[in-house]
Amino acid sequence: MYKIAVCDDDTVFLSSFRPMLEEALAARKVSCQLSIFHDPADLMHAMKAGEPFSLLFLDIYYDTEKGIRFARSLRKKNDQTDIVFMTALTDYAVESYDAAPLHYLLKPIEPEKLENAVDRFLEKNAPQKLHFMTTKGHLYTPITNILFFEIYGHEIVIHLTNGTKETCIGTLKGLEQLLPDLTFVRPHRSYLVNLEHIAEITRYQIRLSSEDIVPVSKNLYNDILNSFINYANQSSISF
Repeated sequence: MYKIAVCDDDTVFLSSFRPMLEEALAARKVSCQLSIFHDPADLMHAMKAGEPFSLLFLDIYYDTEKGIRFARSLRKKNDQTDIVFMTALTDYAVESYDAAPLHYLLKPIEPEKLENAVDRFLEKNAPQKLHFMTTKGHLYTPITNILFFEIYGHEIVIHLTNGTKETCIGTLKGLEQLLPDLTFVRPHRSYLVNLEHIAEITRYQIRLSSEDIVPVSKNLYNDILNSFINYANQSSISF
């Protein structure tokens, strides 16, 4: 689920912008939590308190240009949260370039322009896909659709969230080198598990969101538990 913040001190503008944004997101079947702020200082306070946001719609100009300064402060902290600037003044587009915004929206905002900004965000953050040559042909699937990999000899069985299984030829060691870091763990010589779908870790097994059970080698238990804790902590401050 995406967490989106809108920061603007114009309550009249917000009364029309919010339903427009909600309609654009609903039309794309995007699951999100929307938060409204009237001052960048309040938004900064929420982010410092650990509130995660993946997209900010930010009024570019407040008194003393706080919108721009807020965005710049995020970039100085290496915060890569996507920002869409909203403004009635085109003069600020060049000045805000160093804040690396995803998009600009000129007020009054047209629904089609807002939809373009939403589409750009969704395209940029689309789930990463993997390609496998299986016994049935080509398989292109988002990483999030993979529960775990299981190996039998030289055959790798791909367990998917829709309950189906696909088989390809290879080794788990070779597969590990292709997978993104901090996404999968190897709790046993015969398994690679997607951290996203771990529901519970006990001695000595993993229960997945699908209710599948995967064994955990005793000598790997602490490492797997730590990896899961780190992943959970990291996920709580990202989108």
